Amino acid sequence: MSMARHSRKFKPRQRTKRTLGESITSNSAPKIAHEKPILNETGWVIKPPLSSRLYQKSGLGVLSSDEEIILSPMEILFCNWHRHVPLPDESWFENELKKDSDLLAKAVVFDNARSGGELVIPCNNVPNINSVEHSFAFKWKRNMSHFNSTPVSQIRWFWTFDELNWDDITEWASAVQSSGYSSDIYVIDDEMEVTMYRISFVEPTGNQKIWNDLKDIEKKYIEDLWDSRVKTESGIYLKSTEKWPLPSIGVEHLSGINLRFEESRWLENMIKNDEHSDEIKLFDNLVNRGLILRPGFKFGSKWRVYDDEVSLSHAPWLIQTKFEVARTWENVCLSVRLAEGVHKKWVYALNNGTSWKFVQLERWSPGRD
Repeated sequence: MSMARHSRKFKPRQRTKRTLGESITSNSAPKIAHEKPILNETGWVIKPPLSSRLYQKSGLGVLSSDEEIILSPMEILFCNWHRHVPLPDESWFENELKKDSDLLAKAVVFDNARSGGELVIPCNNVPNINSVEHSFAFKWKRNMSHFNSTPVSQIRWFWTFDELNWDDITEWASAVQSSGYSSDIYVIDDEMEVTMYRISFVEPTGNQKIWNDLKDIEKKYIEDLWDSRVKTESGIYLKSTEKWPLPSIGVEHLSGINLRFEESRWLENMIKNDEHSDEIKLFDNLVNRGLILRPGFKFGSKWRVYDDEVSLSHAPWLIQTKFEVARTWENVCLSVRLAEGVHKKWVYALNNGTSWKFVQLERWSPGRD
C-alpha cells in the first residue's frame, strides 16, 4: 500500500447512480403502482390523479385541457427516479436516446438542479414567462410556487468538452440579468457529474491614488526619474530617493522602483500624453479604478488584483484577459477552483467594443438560493 493511500483519512464521496427503472428517492412507493406514461400525438401523457400532483406540487409537465399532463423524456426519467413512475417499456430509453443523444445529460442536469430543493422547470413548460435564447430552464427558490412568484434564475448547460464562446456567454448572461434573473451555468462531465456556476458582472474598484490625483510636483518628480531610467530584463528601474508618489504601479526594491514592461509602457504614455495601445488599455482601465495589478502566474491568471495596499490586504480578484482565458469548460473549472481555493474571485475582462465588462464566475451549489 502506498504512503499516499495509507495516509488518507477521508471517506470518498458517494456518487449518485441512476439505474433505469429503479427509484433513487427515499420516499416509499405507492401501494398501487402508478400507470406508465402513454404516447399520443402530443407527447408522453400522464393521467389524473397523478398528473395533478406532478403538475401542481412538482412543476412537472405541460397541462392539457383534460387535466392530463405532457412530460418530456427528460421529465419521465426524473419521475422514474423520484416519483415512482415506471418507464413506458424496456426499450424506451434506448429509443429516446437515439432521437436525442443529449437526453441523459439533460436528465442528469435537471435532476441535479432540483437536488437542493429548488423548483426547476424547463423553459418550454412556461411559455408565459419570456426566456432568453439558449436558456434551458427557470429556477425558483425553495418553498416558492411557480404559480404566484417569479423565478430567481435562468439556467444554461454545457458539456465539459464544449468549446467556449465568451462573447456568446456574456451576451446570454447580460440578457438574462437585464430581464431580472440570475444567470446560472450547469456543466456536466463524462462521469455524469454536474458542476454549477453563477455568472455575474462586477466592477472592481480600489482606493489607490491614480495619475489624475497626482499634484504637478509629483508628476514632475516622476518625469525626472523617467528621464534617467535604466532598462532591465524585466522592464525599467527608477532610482528613487523620495517617497514614490504612485504606489499603484511599480515595486520598491534596491533603493528604487522596478516597473514591469506593461507598467513602463503605461507610465511612458501618461508622461507623454500618448494614446494607449490595445494591450495597455485594459491595464489603464484597471489602474484608473484605484487598483493594484500584480502578476498572477502563481495562480494561472494574468493578474492578481488588489483594492488596497499589497501589505495590508489579499487580492480579491484574479483577472484573465482574452489572450489567457480558458477555451473549454474543463479549463474554466480548473481556473475557478484554483481561484476559490485561495479565497479569490475569478474574473474575465471582455471588451464589447465600447467598454470593458468584467465577468465573474463562481461555483454555486444546489439549495444556495
